[in-house]
Amino acid sequence: KEAKLSGRASFLENEPTMAGRARPTNPLVTCMLTDYYQISMSYAYWKHGRHEEAAVFELFFRKNPFEGEFTVCAGLEEVLRFVENFGFTPEDVEYLREMLPDAEAAFFE
Repeated sequence: KEAKLSGRASFLENEPTMAGRARPTNPLVTCMLTDYYQISMSYAYWKHGRHEEAAVFELFFRKNPFEGEFTVCAGLEEVLRFVENFGFTPEDVEYLREMLPDAEAAFFE
């Protein structure tokens, strides 16, 4: 099934978040790019009552791009904006319901 990109005009607004950062500037990078494995694991955490526990995830790549020997990283501010504003739209949730037909309805609330 093909994911639909829902309207995310609020991402383009420059209103600050609770942490004082502006919202992400790239409307094409959404929570719907999350790997299916991560979505299904979040359901497993929820099923076992662990969804309120703190979890740690890493942002990394396996190989330096362009066959280089080092990498310069930039854009931490944008990553922080994305994490602070991470959330699913109602349309996203409906799509996820279709992708996880055996998941309990309460998981999506």
